[in-house]
This record gives sequence, C-alpha cells and structure tokens, in this order.
Amino acid sequence: MNITEFNNSDEITNFLANDISEKLTAAINERGQGTLFVSGGRSPIALFEQLSHVELDWSKVVISLVDDRWVDDKHESSNELLVNTHLLKNNASAATFIGLVGQEQSAFDGAENATARISDIKIIDALILGMGEDGHTASIFPCSEQVDAAMATDNQQRLIATQPTTAPYERISLTLNEILAAKQVYLPLSGSGKVGVFEQARVLDDVKQMPIAAVIKQHNALDVLISQ
Repeated sequence: MNITEFNNSDEITNFLANDISEKLTAAINERGQGTLFVSGGRSPIALFEQLSHVELDWSKVVISLVDDRWVDDKHESSNELLVNTHLLKNNASAATFIGLVGQEQSAFDGAENATARISDIKIIDALILGMGEDGHTASIFPCSEQVDAAMATDNQQRLIATQPTTAPYERISLTLNEILAAKQVYLPLSGSGKVGVFEQARVLDDVKQMPIAAVIKQHNALDVLISQ
C-alpha cells in the first residue's frame, strides 16, 4: 500500500487522470487493450470529466463498473447513468462500456448474466474504489447477509448480488477476490471523516466489520490518495 497526501481533491483528480492514462496506455501497448473499472457516487464526477478529455486511444479501452444498484440505467441512482453522463463523452466516447445491470427483476437473478457480460475482460488494469462511512467498499456491505460470501477467499465468482440493510436497492458488485486481482487499485479519500474511517480500517482485526480493511491489508498495488 502506498499512501500519498494531497492539498485538496483537485490535486487527487489531476494525479488520478495522469496515472490512469499512463496505466491504460501501457496496457494498450502491451496487450492491445486497456481496462478501467470505476465506482459511482459524487466524488468521481470531476475525475470522469477530466478523464473524458485525456488523449489516448480510447477505442482500445474497455470501461466497466466496480458495482451498481440494480436499477434502470436512466435512474438517478444508477452508476451506469453517472458514467454515461460524465465519462463516456469527448475523447472517451470512443471507449467500450460494459454495464452490469440487466433486464432481470432482481440482482440475484441477473448476477450470472452480468458475469457473462464481463467474461472477455481477463485483466483489470486500473480500478477506482470508493469507501462508505461504515467501511463498505464496492457493494460489499458489513450489514448484508452476503458479506461472508463476497469476501470468502475460496469464492471464484467475479460478481455477486448483495442486499444491504443500511442502503436502498439490491446491488451487483465485484467480489473481494476480483478487486484484489486488479493490477492497480486506487482509493481516493477526501475529508477528515473518510480519512478517519480509513485509519480505523487499517488496524481492524475482523475485516468483515469494514470490508475496505481487507483491500487495505491485502492489495500490494493499492494507492491511497488522501486530502483532509
């Protein structure tokens, strides 16, 4: 884990845009394709807007989601809508996007088809995580019945359906093993509240109490980007 402190969130955005561009370009040069998995929420919007203007061969980039709420892609809570609105435009409009949410009524019915949609993605070059005040990451919530399965070391599933009790909507999410398999993971944190949660998670013994702790403790290529 590498921790870097910045003066403000704008500096984090600039760093991420440059570093992700470099990672994707290197992957394109090496394999002919770069892959980027992103999270939702308000925090990534500035990054998405900046990334959309970055000059690289976006036609050779595949973008997908770390997780999403099981809602229509026009729903205001949809991460897919967020990406379509703020990232898949300008230069980045040439990228290929793979959404996770299907036509099934339930995430639990749709998880298998969602996994099939990302089956051609063998390597995740760059993955941007978020973190909640309860220490959840992706849609792996400590309150959900699915937390054990999502974090199981022997779980070979790439995606899992979850139902948090502290947040609305069923979710579809990468499993912990899939997150840990990414070549590069970024965890941007702005504000004393989020930084405080991170500090708690760093020293937590039972990682299922705060799932982000498992990433902090296990991922060797994790960049934690902090601004107070």
